[in-house]
Amino acid sequence: MSSHNNEEKFQEQRALVEAIIFASRGIDRQTIKNLIEIPDEELELIIKQIIEEYSSALHGIELKEIEGYLRFYTKSKFSSIVSKVAKRRNLGSLSPSQLEIAIFLAVRKQATKLEIDSMRGKDSTNIIKQLLVSGVIKRRKSGRTFVYSLTDTFKDESMIEELVRQAGGASFESIAKNIFEPEEQKDGA
Repeated sequence: MSSHNNEEKFQEQRALVEAIIFASRGIDRQTIKNLIEIPDEELELIIKQIIEEYSSALHGIELKEIEGYLRFYTKSKFSSIVSKVAKRRNLGSLSPSQLEIAIFLAVRKQATKLEIDSMRGKDSTNIIKQLLVSGVIKRRKSGRTFVYSLTDTFKDESMIEELVRQAGGASFESIAKNIFEPEEQKDGA
């Protein structure tokens, strides 16, 4: 009877961990441990089981860990259909200069205006203002300068970080040309 109770408790913990990951927009192990009392080895076993379960063909989503954060994602083979119903910001609505800065920030996570200008080789004041107004980037004061980063909303709606990761990192020119341009433009149409 004791092993039955232990199994029930484990299954309940597993369901709770799954619910926490699902409800979050990315969560690390320490935050899960802060929310519920769970030993490290039990949490690792639960995460491993959830990853294995959702990797099967029976599920349209999968659990991934990216930069220490656990999150459920639509499987890539279903993304083109799911994107039609999911609220998703179209990267094609950004100008090439805006997209260049967004990709840079997706890779770097944050940068100063000087770093952005240096990467682009020219002044970015107006483009940064446009990105701030449209909710693509945010800024915070750090000493005497501002540090810019992508907003969580933009990251979620555009999935830009996932696209950059799938592209294998950032060669800024090739990513913008190869991934984010519509098919017609690639073919020269």
